[in-house]
Amino acid sequence: MIRFVRGNNMDLWEKHRGESDQSICIIGVIILGVKLCEVDGHFSDFERDEILKTIPHEENQKNTLLKLIEEAEKDKNPIDYHAERIKKFIAIEHKDFLEFIVAVLIKFAKSDHRYSEVERNTIEKVAMIFGIRKNESFLDINLQNIKQKLNWGSINNG
Repeated sequence: MIRFVRGNNMDLWEKHRGESDQSICIIGVIILGVKLCEVDGHFSDFERDEILKTIPHEENQKNTLLKLIEEAEKDKNPIDYHAERIKKFIAIEHKDFLEFIVAVLIKFAKSDHRYSEVERNTIEKVAMIFGIRKNESFLDINLQNIKQKLNWGSINNG
């Protein structure tokens, strides 16, 4: 269960450092998702809803996720800072999971039907930080294939 820690000046990663590995990964995906959705200047309700639909949670955890999204919106660090933190946490031998994160970011960016050049460039930047080379055609990752590889049934291809 992700806990919400109050306070405005503390780094998001520091706030949640005591969480389980699974929670840290979810927190990282949410933070990257919010940062990506903000780069075109408009974090839409479609994008917020897509984050909530994508992250597995029980109904009683929805408010916690919304608070985490709000924290990420207030955070002043750029997306590459957060991508670097995730890369340090997830070992390179888990490249499939890093590719999965990139695929989820693409899903978030396309959820408002406005997949902009700045979103695409930001996703490329995150992929490069993760060590995913541009010639690996990560932007054409089929979310369904990644989902099957990782056996995640709760993510919809859309």
